[in-house]
Amino acid sequence: MPRHACLIALLLLAACARADTEWARPDTATMQRDSDQRQCQQIADYQAFDESFGGTAKYPPFRDTQFLTGGGDDGGGGLTVSYSQRGPRSYEIAEYCMPQRGYSLRKLAP
Repeated sequence: MPRHACLIALLLLAACARADTEWARPDTATMQRDSDQRQCQQIADYQAFDESFGGTAKYPPFRDTQFLTGGGDDGGGGLTVSYSQRGPRSYEIAEYCMPQRGYSLRKLAP
């Protein structure tokens, strides 16, 4: 299976697995939680975009999701940045942001 197809399958699986959870923080209104989620996503999108022009992860979590090793455009042995991997990195940063604001994932009642 091609690398991109595997990534898409994993993201869809993660989305399905997380459908029964939500971010929660004691004494926090739904409007505030939604606002925090939007802010985290905006921060994550910007940071993932910013990182895509460098060679290493600049922001926590310090994982190199979006960087693929390869021959490089110049035929050398350096890192080749995959701009199509910004989405997974953005997701990673957003998932890191919410716990930093005091939220935790909780299972929804059936």
